[in-house]
Amino acid sequence: MDRRNFLRAGALITASSALGGLAGCMGGGDNGAAVMPLPPTFPGTDTPIPATPAASGAYKFPQSVASGDPKPDGALLWARVLPASADDIAVSPAAGNFQVKLRISSANQSALLGSNTALAGSMDAEADVPVYALYDHTLRHRISGLKPATVYYYQFSAGDARSKVGRFKTAPANDADIDSLKFAYMTCQDWSVNHWAGMSALAQENLDFIVHLGDYIYEAVGADYQQGGVEPAHGALILPQGTPLPSGGRYATVIDDYRYLYKRYRSDARLQALHERFAFVAIWDDHEFSDDCWQDRETYDNGSYSATTGGDNTAQPSRRRAASQAWFEYMPAEISFTLDPGYGIGNIRIYRDLKFGKLMHLVMTDQRLYRADHMIPEAALNPLTGQPLGQIGARYMVPETSLYGVEAQKIAAGAALPDPYSLVSVLGTAQRQWWMDTMKNSTATWKIWGNETSLLKMSVDGAKIPSAPAVFKTRFIVNADQWDGFNAERKLLMNHLVANKVSNVVAVTGDIHAFFAGVVWDDYNAANPKPAMVDLVTAGISSNSFFSYLRGAAATPAFAPVQPLVEINEAVAEGIAIQMLSAAIALGAGVTDLSNTAAIQAAVMAAVGAGLIPLAAVQPTPGLSTAVINTLDETLAGQMGGMIAGTIAGLAASSRSAAAMTLYGLIAQKLAAALGVPVSFVPASEVVKRLNPFANSTTGAAPAANNPWINHADTEAQGFAVVSLSKTELLCEFRKVNRLSAGSAPLTPVASVKRLKVLAGKAEVLPG
Repeated sequence: MDRRNFLRAGALITASSALGGLAGCMGGGDNGAAVMPLPPTFPGTDTPIPATPAASGAYKFPQSVASGDPKPDGALLWARVLPASADDIAVSPAAGNFQVKLRISSANQSALLGSNTALAGSMDAEADVPVYALYDHTLRHRISGLKPATVYYYQFSAGDARSKVGRFKTAPANDADIDSLKFAYMTCQDWSVNHWAGMSALAQENLDFIVHLGDYIYEAVGADYQQGGVEPAHGALILPQGTPLPSGGRYATVIDDYRYLYKRYRSDARLQALHERFAFVAIWDDHEFSDDCWQDRETYDNGSYSATTGGDNTAQPSRRRAASQAWFEYMPAEISFTLDPGYGIGNIRIYRDLKFGKLMHLVMTDQRLYRADHMIPEAALNPLTGQPLGQIGARYMVPETSLYGVEAQKIAAGAALPDPYSLVSVLGTAQRQWWMDTMKNSTATWKIWGNETSLLKMSVDGAKIPSAPAVFKTRFIVNADQWDGFNAERKLLMNHLVANKVSNVVAVTGDIHAFFAGVVWDDYNAANPKPAMVDLVTAGISSNSFFSYLRGAAATPAFAPVQPLVEINEAVAEGIAIQMLSAAIALGAGVTDLSNTAAIQAAVMAAVGAGLIPLAAVQPTPGLSTAVINTLDETLAGQMGGMIAGTIAGLAASSRSAAAMTLYGLIAQKLAAALGVPVSFVPASEVVKRLNPFANSTTGAAPAANNPWINHADTEAQGFAVVSLSKTELLCEFRKVNRLSAGSAPLTPVASVKRLKVLAGKAEVLPG
């Protein structure tokens, strides 16, 4: 057993081999990188690496253990070790460098998993591993020389203390012709809202590994998007320093803040259990640094804008480096990192790929550190109000023509640059080329892309809303922080896949706090687009849902005309029925301008006076339910207005609304007259079609789907996803979790399962 410690590519990741010699190429290859003796100083600093005597006395492992990035010959192991007298969460003591013992066994030790009981029997590997105060007493140790496709159990010991027993499974050999693989993917685990019971359910799965797609921590505490109940197990977070948010609360600012968040998050026994049981392959998204960030820019305020130079957000390079260092320290990932200030915010590289036999190639990207600014600056002036656009109009609900117009201008401005896409890129030049080369050269059956933000186009055509003001009569991109906001680069990547016949590419995606599934086209706006790949998006483990965010925005006066596209209730549906009935009566009375409310009112009252309709038909009914009905799902992934029509029909059938009953009867009478049949012969389905306020009133045809490429949407959800791979198909299960029960985490975590399938050779999503 080689017990020397080694340095990996600038990051102080110690390593050892279960074999008698070196592990081979630990850095660039699939079985590890070139190894070398420890340097005299910590990478990127002048600080000497201190001696690490063997730990003796009382110690503890307050954040338990973890493993990551499984390869055919090993994995990266992680732990945090403290003297027993130190606080689990507070800033670590400045002193304290020591050595702990690592033991690894391939014998079945499942009965000991998650316990402090010592591993039994002979060991496959042992190593002495240093722990340094400089890295907040965290260790990262790359073990190599193990057997492929094998389950191993491991445990650290320090003085009189033992860590909990952890488990990981090595990847199959690169040339192994395996038949199956099973993994889960998860994202968006906000401590401060809802619950983590889904992690308990996930811990019971039989998995090869877990992919984490970011938002492992949330940098903000008390932010406006963190409103709502939270389970008692998650007490309030108090950042050591932090900076006030414009909307209230505070955000992590210095490294002690970010370290504090990781330590608190990893104090939860359910998250510890996941790390103890499965190797993670993790990437970050925005909240590991700052909400909707790009490079080192924060977006809490609108930043600055000049008509000459464009917009910019506030740069926070020191904060960015602090966030990156904390991620390196606390995530079990085999990545490159240096403290050298000369590298600026580029002192870390986390994009990488892992292979699992011939069956799967996992490609993990970084979509924050290299991305360009959002196309439209938040500080740009709204031509209607003269005020800065803010996030609504710049990053969310962005007119498509404006977005694409600005993108075209930036591409033109970048034409003289070495990379013409540098001003409109998510991946950045080097990572984009790496992604394209990796995908093109991959020989695996399935190419799985660990992708932070959705590739699916999500738009809403306001022109389909008859009653909407002129400002809404255009197509809106719902979320321009995801790939919809960087359409040119998305087209470049998708055309690369199509042109090179790269098949079986499936993105596993997080970020948006909702479940989505659909097909990514090479060009969504082309006359004859081609399917390039599939995107399977999981909801967040706990973070508030996408629906809840849009519901809040739609409740503002500015968006009231389009609120029915997000939510309704029985009272709102009746109000829409009254509007439809009033419009029908006015048209019948010869009113042609339906914006003339006085004329409509006069026509309606004339109809009431003539006994054509009861007065109650144009008055709200007391006592109708105000319980929320989600219409956002069908707005994004179905036909608008179906829920409204169904709700009005239900009110009519139950005789609970005179307006609904009268409108239903009027439509039935008109259809009967047109068909020349008694009213009783008119199919109910034909009437219900015409209760849709967005449908063609003559034919009943619903408006075309806003996003026909989206096969499934569940926007009011928390949960995770489980993928089962074979040579012929990919099966994905969206596991939706129950909500808080009486303020506590539910005893039965999983509420429902949506099963979907992707067949090899077909870029399409089918029912599972």
